[in-house]
Amino acid sequence: MRIIVKFVLFVAFVACVAWAIMRPGFDSVIAAVIALGSLLAAFVADKKTEPPQSQIVGANGNGIQAGRDVKIRK
Repeated sequence: MRIIVKFVLFVAFVACVAWAIMRPGFDSVIAAVIALGSLLAAFVADKKTEPPQSQIVGANGNGIQAGRDVKIRK
């Protein structure tokens, strides 16, 4: 899925650059800059990974695993 998003953003960037070359103007250049920013952001956001979670639960225990705070009410 991430590869498809990057491909679509790359195609959009190429289209905006072609538009800026064919008809230079404020709107076409801004569109190319925003498309480039979106493409770069897709690569930067892809490098962020969450740390893996693991746990060991005893024979009579229940394991609850969450990425944030967990409240258990009895």
